[in-house]
This record gives sequence, structure tokens and C-alpha cells, in this order.
Amino acid sequence: MRQRILKLVFSKNNLGVLFIRIAFGFHLLHYSWNDVINFSAGDNAEWLGSLGVPFPFIMSWAYILTQFIGGILLIIGFKTRLIAIPLIITFLVAYFLVHASDPYKDSFQAIQMLAVSFFFLFNGSGKLSLDDYLKSKINGKEV
Repeated sequence: MRQRILKLVFSKNNLGVLFIRIAFGFHLLHYSWNDVINFSAGDNAEWLGSLGVPFPFIMSWAYILTQFIGGILLIIGFKTRLIAIPLIITFLVAYFLVHASDPYKDSFQAIQMLAVSFFFLFNGSGKLSLDDYLKSKINGKEV
């Protein structure tokens, strides 16, 4: 039992990925929570419209829900690679539409969010995730 725990904790792609996944997921939830709970995309839509984004109300909700649903899925480690794709698109748009001309210190958050999204696209959710648990159940392996 002790060996199993040590292997789980110190083996490649476990606790570090879990920590990053949960921290990033909570960060996404934090920034989308109020808009989802208050059902208000109006301020974001107005701002996106001023930037010339087509269909600003729809795009605002797409942005908010991508972060909200993405945050939940990342926290539980479900469909991590799949949700990374719309997150990458979201942060690419955020960077190029809003932050590309900003100094690095002002655009760092968008770059960081983009990098973490790419990390999950390439690496998945790790061993300590719902994805891995379901995969082991489907393959008939003991978890």
C-alpha cells in the first residue's frame, strides 16, 4: 500500500499536473462566476462591440461559458484535452484582439493562460483525474 501511494505521488505526471489543473480551473471559474450567476454578459458584450467583434452578445457568452465550463472540467479532470481547444481559441483572441500592443507585463496573463491551455492539450489531465479513472474502468484495469 505504501509503495502504491509513493508511486502515485512521485511518479511522472501526477501531483504537479493535478495542482496546475485545479489552480487553473479555479482561476477560470473565478473570472466567469459572476457573469454566469448574474446571467449578465452585457458589459462584456458592450466592450466587445466597441472593439468591432461581430455578434458581441453571443461572443461574450461564448467567452464566459468557455471559461466557466472549462474551469469545472479542468478541476475534475474530465475531457481536458477537448476543453483545451476552445480555451486556446479564447486566449488567442484575447491576446491578439486586446493585448498584442500592450507591454509584456500587461499581456502576461493572456500569454500565461494560453500556455497553460496548450499544456493541457498536449499532456492531458494526468493520472489523478476523472479521465484517467474512466479510461482504466473502460480498459478493465484496477484503479
